[in-house]
Amino acid sequence: MGQTARRIQAPHSAVRTPRLRLVDTPPARAPRSSPTTSRARVRAEEARARSLFTAFVAIFCCAIVLGGARVTLTANAAQYSLSESKLLAEIKQERVAVDQLEVDRSALSTPSRIADIASASMSMGTPRSVKYITTSDLEGSGAAQTAGSTTQSAAQGALERVVGAVVDLSAGEAQSLLVGDLGLAGSR
Repeated sequence: MGQTARRIQAPHSAVRTPRLRLVDTPPARAPRSSPTTSRARVRAEEARARSLFTAFVAIFCCAIVLGGARVTLTANAAQYSLSESKLLAEIKQERVAVDQLEVDRSALSTPSRIADIASASMSMGTPRSVKYITTSDLEGSGAAQTAGSTTQSAAQGALERVVGAVVDLSAGEAQSLLVGDLGLAGSR
């Protein structure tokens, strides 16, 4: 009928660990304090939370302001870079125009060209002597003329004044002829 009871042991290699383990007992709670001290503690925690939130908002606002300043500076630098390149292009164009004007001026002021125009349009011949007047000569003599003009005007005769006026008139007409029609045609 029945069999005898046997004890079955596990081999020595398999050690069973207990399924339950001991847990430390939680620390004992402090006895509840009076309602006034708990309100004070709650207010202190709220004040700490408010100050932490305020610090976070202040740091966040500073980061936004610094980021906006950096973006603004970068945008201004890019804008100035573009305007600088435009100015450099304009300077280059103006230098080319100045070079062209200098070439035109040298071509218009050659003595052979002036002699050709004078003989063709004004029926002038070759002069006995040639004297060129530059603006630096006029500026230097202008200061000397103003100093001694009172003594020279008394000494000049009526004939010299008339000859001077005719020379000035013919010089102005020659200049307008040179620059007027031919100067405008050369620049086109």
